[in-house]
Amino acid sequence: MQTIYSPGAASNISVTAQKRLIRPTLTQGNSFPYPVYLDPSLRNSDGSIRIPLAADATPTYPLTRSANAFTYEGSIVPGTVMVKTTNENVCVASGANSAIQPMGLLGQWIGGTFDNLGQNSEISVWMGPDSVYDLLAPAWNDTGLAAAIAAAGAGAQVLLYAGTDGRLTYVASPGSQVPVARVIQRWSNARLTIQSLI
Repeated sequence: MQTIYSPGAASNISVTAQKRLIRPTLTQGNSFPYPVYLDPSLRNSDGSIRIPLAADATPTYPLTRSANAFTYEGSIVPGTVMVKTTNENVCVASGANSAIQPMGLLGQWIGGTFDNLGQNSEISVWMGPDSVYDLLAPAWNDTGLAAAIAAAGAGAQVLLYAGTDGRLTYVASPGSQVPVARVIQRWSNARLTIQSLI
């Protein structure tokens, strides 16, 4: 069950019935939602969520960005790649630095129409090597993925990386060079099964 904090959500069935975009399927102890906190840089002075922008750079934001974080209806989507900053804080991956190690995949909606946080800062990051997840669109960047899978051929794995908008993408450049997951099955542009590598 999701708690939606957007105004008027309780009376809007299209909002309160929004599906989870990340679904652990084969975990068997390998996967877990690690409890972390939203980095303070993702809050405005009034306490509202601040979406990471292309112009963000250190030291104001923990990572230098080249693209806005992907949002749907103003919400950062579950399945977004997250990076540890300081202490137990995390921020949206920028895909800009090959030395940055992604921590895991965001477990809930942040900000906008589907906000699961309200004034809280506690979130979960799904992690665990070899665990398997189903992702529902738009939790990953599907651009060119079908062609990449076809070009790779039978038995070849297609790796996914943190893209510049924070979502998984098969393109390792200009995004991160650290693989986050591999494709198990691309069912359609609406559903993807992945195996976590982190």
